[in-house]
Amino acid sequence: MKLLKVAAFAAIVISGSALAGVVPQWGGNHHGGGNNYGPDSSMSIYQYGTGNVANALQSDARKSDVTITQHGRGNGAVVGQGADDSTINLKQTGFQNSATIDQWNAKNADISVTQFGGRNGALVNQTASDSNVLIRQVGFGNNATANQH
Repeated sequence: MKLLKVAAFAAIVISGSALAGVVPQWGGNHHGGGNNYGPDSSMSIYQYGTGNVANALQSDARKSDVTITQHGRGNGAVVGQGADDSTINLKQTGFQNSATIDQWNAKNADISVTQFGGRNGALVNQTASDSNVLIRQVGFGNNATANQH
């Protein structure tokens, strides 16, 4: 049981000169968060169960990457990235998931949002360089808004 608690409070991993964070969590009602400021950047948050919340910020993102995967239902995520070579992935499975993703000062950019189930919502804002936004929601009652400036 203590091992499960330790896994639930997962640590941010520091590797080399770049900060790479991985926050895997299983069960439900987790609040995974992380900041990643890095030249070579990367951030991953995996959460399983229901009612998960992820807040991820990659403010001065040079080579960039953010990956968030949440299973279950009622998950939410707020993701921000200061772009550069960029990429944001978000995958939420189940019903009533929500995602707000912002990508600014973009260079090559990419955003991909995939939500399965129904009543999911996604809001994506991208300051476009070479840009890309792909939102795929399967089910019923979903809504998505994508802005490129």
